[in-house]
Amino acid sequence: MAGWSLSTQVPLSITEQRIYDLHHRKDLVDLITRAMVVKGDLDVELFKKSISEVVNTYPIFRCRYSGEPAVRSFVDIELDYLDIRHLSEAHVASFLRQFGSSPINLERDQLLGLSLLRTGEDEYIFLTKCHHIITDGISLSLLWSEALSHYLSGEVGKDYQPRVETTDFADYVNFEQAYLLSARGQKARDYWQDRLQIQEEKIKQLPQSEETSVLCSEAVCSLGEGEIERVMALASSENVSLFAYLAAAFQQVLCEFLPHTFWMSGNLSLRLKKEHREVFGPMCRYVNLMVCRDEPWHEKLARLSTEIKYAMRTVYAAESIGPHGRIGHHLDASHCYLVTFLQTEEHREGFFAVYTGETSDWARLNDHLKIRIAPLATRLTPYGIYLSITVFGKQLRSSFIYNENCFEEKQVEAIVSRWCDRLLCGPEDVLPQL
Repeated sequence: MAGWSLSTQVPLSITEQRIYDLHHRKDLVDLITRAMVVKGDLDVELFKKSISEVVNTYPIFRCRYSGEPAVRSFVDIELDYLDIRHLSEAHVASFLRQFGSSPINLERDQLLGLSLLRTGEDEYIFLTKCHHIITDGISLSLLWSEALSHYLSGEVGKDYQPRVETTDFADYVNFEQAYLLSARGQKARDYWQDRLQIQEEKIKQLPQSEETSVLCSEAVCSLGEGEIERVMALASSENVSLFAYLAAAFQQVLCEFLPHTFWMSGNLSLRLKKEHREVFGPMCRYVNLMVCRDEPWHEKLARLSTEIKYAMRTVYAAESIGPHGRIGHHLDASHCYLVTFLQTEEHREGFFAVYTGETSDWARLNDHLKIRIAPLATRLTPYGIYLSITVFGKQLRSSFIYNENCFEEKQVEAIVSRWCDRLLCGPEDVLPQL
């Protein structure tokens, strides 16, 4: 990999630097945890070998960070194996909760924690916990896919063939740095800094409050084929993108439910740019979307559409007012809200659905192994509500991950219902008052 030829000299990307800064204030808020149940005749030694070979192929997973300015170091990753067949279900559940909520030290710990727990004669739980500074959820899904493919190839005696990379995370960082130093990049950075400066004074005037817990729950909402077709048609009739339409509806609903000042960020994944679609790393860009309370629906659509279009053109220089932003690190969860969006034409079925957590149904790997996602009790986020939207084929899945100190379950259910009503309400319809 040419990009990593001088590994220690590759600077941190914008996302890495922001998360590094945030980590020293709230070391729990940027963890991604997943659990996969494997049932059947598993070759444990081959599984351990397959995982290690795949993970250590990619330097970004082996990174650790220290100092100021931060520098990288690289340490190989190992898979922990524990036989816990003697533990009760309650003890296993307690272990999973502790696994998901224990902090990660950027300098001393593996930033990608991998554990294989044997819970029964032919049942295992494969646990993954990583710090967001080295990867995101999509990268983690791709990693699972490659690791399991390697294991299945090894079972039938085939050699491991790493997936072909046209670019890696170091190449991406170098591209980002070159862009920021260009005339176009400087202009974009100046734009975002000026824009955020306007709001920085407002943030300083907010009353200091106790730090809000990051313990969260989740409410899931899905739209079927007919509903998503109507939403897409309404977005098209307004001449805005699907993301702009979904984000505008989210912002309008929050304005209806929240009496206080808040800031909303949009997550614009660089995987919308084809050349970075398969790169492992923390590839997401965050951009601040202005919040306007007294604003008609059509004006909100037009404004957010314009903001998002500009953000897509200047995504490498975009900043955020929220926890991942230059001036938003000290905002507590009650003021920060995020909407993230992924659209793909690929149908999320079988293995891919399990890798991404889109389903908890069993998916068969071969004639003697099957896998499924096991939900983890603890979710962590530095936002009041983090709305994650995935559109695949003719389905839309939305996950409202909400801070339990900011919202009650019934209130989130009302927000979800109102968001759906806003999405499906046409321009000739009147959305009823709350």
